[in-house]
Amino acid sequence: MKRVKATFFLPLRDNDNRDLTREISEVEDECFLTFGAWTLAGFFKGVWRMESGERRIDTSAAYMLVVPEDQLDELIAILRQFKAKTTQEAIYLEVEHDVDLRLV
Repeated sequence: MKRVKATFFLPLRDNDNRDLTREISEVEDECFLTFGAWTLAGFFKGVWRMESGERRIDTSAAYMLVVPEDQLDELIAILRQFKAKTTQEAIYLEVEHDVDLRLV
């Protein structure tokens, strides 16, 4: 079974400064129910140029998990559901293919 490592960033506050704790918890719950795991790698600050040209600075949580390659679309669906509940223009998702994961 081929696996992929997925890294995604979830902003802690929305573009209107609304707290996204509840929405992030829903992503965590869905990832656990669907894939059985998730890892919070930490928090960081970044900047994004909105389509309007406006500058937005976010503090985000970085998550990682390894999923079967044929379930990647399920993770994308979870992230799209999160995005639909926010004013975010995009959610960062990085995918590394052919991950050799070993639990020792």
